[in-house]
Amino acid sequence: MKNLFWTRPRRTRVAGWALVFAALFFVSAAAPRNAAAQVATQRSVLGHVVTPGGSPISGAIVYLSDNRTLTVESYITQQDGVYSFEGISPDDNYKLWARADGKKSKVRTISSFDDQHVFHMILKIGKWK
Repeated sequence: MKNLFWTRPRRTRVAGWALVFAALFFVSAAAPRNAAAQVATQRSVLGHVVTPGGSPISGAIVYLSDNRTLTVESYITQQDGVYSFEGISPDDNYKLWARADGKKSKVRTISSFDDQHVFHMILKIGKWK
């Protein structure tokens, strides 16, 4: 039995191969080039936890909750009240808040529609208006 592909006219064979190569080109063009390209799209959140007067709060616990997976990450601030979360997904929405001495800050939202790569957020714990 003959191979039907090779018995076709040359023009049909060339068109078939062109179609295969075009499909491979478009698939490879749509895929990320390497891991560095994927890392560049990651986002981070950093900031300070402070009193209403602006003094840093050490030992505050900052929470970052992923709305899709419901996972929660936490960070305990040091003397300067600084916190940071690295490598968060640009495709998910997050909630961010802090707790210290039985008090809680307002809940802040990070949207997947926001195109920032670095979010700077100051969380105030205490009375606010």
